[in-house]
Amino acid sequence: MQKLEKKVDKLEKLVELFVREMIDFKLWASRMIEEGQKRLEEHKKETDRQIKENNKRWGELANKLGTIVEDIIYPAFRPVIRKYFGCEPEKTYMRLEYSNRERGIYEEFDAVAVCEDKVFLLEVKSTPREKHIEEFKEKAKRFLEYFPEFTGKKLILIMASLSFNEGFVKQLSKANIYAMAYREWEYMDILNFEEVNV
Repeated sequence: MQKLEKKVDKLEKLVELFVREMIDFKLWASRMIEEGQKRLEEHKKETDRQIKENNKRWGELANKLGTIVEDIIYPAFRPVIRKYFGCEPEKTYMRLEYSNRERGIYEEFDAVAVCEDKVFLLEVKSTPREKHIEEFKEKAKRFLEYFPEFTGKKLILIMASLSFNEGFVKQLSKANIYAMAYREWEYMDILNFEEVNV
């Protein structure tokens, strides 16, 4: 009997030791999981911060690229108007801004040229896309709303870029928007003057 009691006692101690080891292991595993989750959250926060910072940099770079293209194209705006439309602009504006704080509106127009009976609205795109055509047409409507002093003049839309592919020029022509870009990388020109019915 004593032998059995010793074995039971030994077994109870082993079970007790096993339970303590299991409890210690569970605590250790919980701490490891918790630390891992904290590290994962910290890493996620850092990654999110880096993504936001990179997106901000890309946005700034895209804006700079856009203004660089505007700066390249703008000097050709007046001569192209003279050549194709036979009028001397009385005024030209680069990055003409409209804002109305009460209505929460701010909009920038890349370039505007005003002749006696016409007003030219130039939209510059560093990477022109199909959606930009409809956006430009909507922007032109807002332009006349924001600047009613031009309402009596014929509004002529010109989209400009360093280059356009032929298909895009056809889309602009269908939309009655002139395409202004480099012709053979020598000079800025209207690429679809004959095709637009304005």
